[in-house]
Amino acid sequence: MLKRRAVSTAMLVSCALIWGTSYIAQILGMQEIGPLTFCASRYVVSVAALSLMLALMGKRSGFDEARGELTPEEKRAERMKILRHGAICGLALFSGSVLQLAGMQGTTAGKAAFITDTFIVIVPLYGIFAGKIPSKTAVFAIFMSMGGLYLLSIKDGFTVGRGDLLIFLSAFFWAAHIMACSVFSRKSDPVKLSAVQFGTVALLATTGALIFERPDLASVAASWPPIVYAGLVCTCVAYTFQMSAQRYVQPLATCIIMSTESVFAAIFGYLVFGEVLSARELTGCAVLFAATLIAQLDDVKSGTAD
Repeated sequence: MLKRRAVSTAMLVSCALIWGTSYIAQILGMQEIGPLTFCASRYVVSVAALSLMLALMGKRSGFDEARGELTPEEKRAERMKILRHGAICGLALFSGSVLQLAGMQGTTAGKAAFITDTFIVIVPLYGIFAGKIPSKTAVFAIFMSMGGLYLLSIKDGFTVGRGDLLIFLSAFFWAAHIMACSVFSRKSDPVKLSAVQFGTVALLATTGALIFERPDLASVAASWPPIVYAGLVCTCVAYTFQMSAQRYVQPLATCIIMSTESVFAAIFGYLVFGEVLSARELTGCAVLFAATLIAQLDDVKSGTAD
């Protein structure tokens, strides 16, 4: 079990690094096409790649075998469960992705990543709906994150940029996605679950793109390098890693590890685009990052993050 947790932790760190680069790919990809078109193209690539992998692998070893041979009725029930759980994960993933992509058209990669990371502080808030009152530590982290957001995003005249606001809204769906993956990845084959959630996103994004953006193939073809990178590496590889790793790592521990994606995004934003944050924005980033860590202190104290 310790080895599995170590491997799972390494997979999540890899996810954080990959997703740090994803902000760069998304900005480059949307220079020619809209956010819905980019999202649709990215997830079509992901579905194709993951479906090919599943076809080549045939019957996966590990998950099904650990449960023993299933009867036809049990297989049918298992398929329906994967479809249902994958659709739920896909809906949260689609909502978070589209809001984030739309917001990134009006902000920098570094700021987008740090604002996105507020999903870690939002996770305890969702516990209220399950009857779990946030601890004093969680409440402190929530107010601290609000202060960090103020420093990072609020402009003169107490206004907030549209891009920053959309990305903050996306954080609520990223939090829901983390929690859904944590629950469902323990009940279904994580690779098949990823395939269904990617298919859900591809279907919703394609429908939205055809209605609201009317994309043309020439523009999509011109954006193929970031689309393929985002679809294969940032989506197919990273989200499958996440789905597999969360079977052995607690949700809040996952949040701590994945919060480092904001640091990677800021580094790559500087290296690729020359993005430099102001002293006020850097302070806001530091406060937000500290809030994401403080939000996990209860889990660390109780030992559930081990």
